[in-house]
Amino acid sequence: MKLLFKLFFFLFLLFLSSLSHAENHNVKYKIITSGITIGGLSWDLSFTDDSYQLKIELNSGGLASYLYNFNGFYLVSGKIINNDFVPSNYSQKWKTKNKKSNVEIVFKNKKFLSLKQTPPEKEYARINLLELTGYTDPLTSFLKLLRNKTESKTIDGRRVYQVSLNENSKDDIKKTYIIKNYKNIWADHKRNGLEKITIFSLENSLVPEKIYIVFKSRLYKIVKI
Repeated sequence: MKLLFKLFFFLFLLFLSSLSHAENHNVKYKIITSGITIGGLSWDLSFTDDSYQLKIELNSGGLASYLYNFNGFYLVSGKIINNDFVPSNYSQKWKTKNKKSNVEIVFKNKKFLSLKQTPPEKEYARINLLELTGYTDPLTSFLKLLRNKTESKTIDGRRVYQVSLNENSKDDIKKTYIIKNYKNIWADHKRNGLEKITIFSLENSLVPEKIYIVFKSRLYKIVKI
């Protein structure tokens, strides 16, 4: 009986120890453009010493939602290896009044493994996706930048690109990243609406205070509530 109690106590301490290394961050943001709030964003991050999951939800809001209604859901899970985020599964769902789309990407051993889209893409891929090494999904790329990586190669289902720290961005709290080596997977053109991303975050924090995104020459501000 005494041995059984010691075993139970040891397992209980082990359980508490595992909990102490788990972190959860659920933060809300508002999305602003041209001085108008157009929606909200939820940042739900959970991780332990060796795994992570990040879920982001976007929803239109305010008067602008009557003109453009949208809903987005993004989810990634993966491993933390040598203090680096390594994705396993990524999915995204996007819905507007006239459009629905789903994307699922699987990674294995730091390499792209498979891509599934709904509705299915009718065009043929302009690049060999199976040759992609070191690419991650958009959410994991963002976490890498928050962990002070200077660049991250990204695939989001429609395009591949590299997010790189601007050489003139020296501020520890505010860092600006530009888009390089952009390639459209399903078309021959190289038009890219995403121009730059500025992240405001406290030191060593995996929760941004603000995010500024310049897309098609319009500034979108994502501000913590």
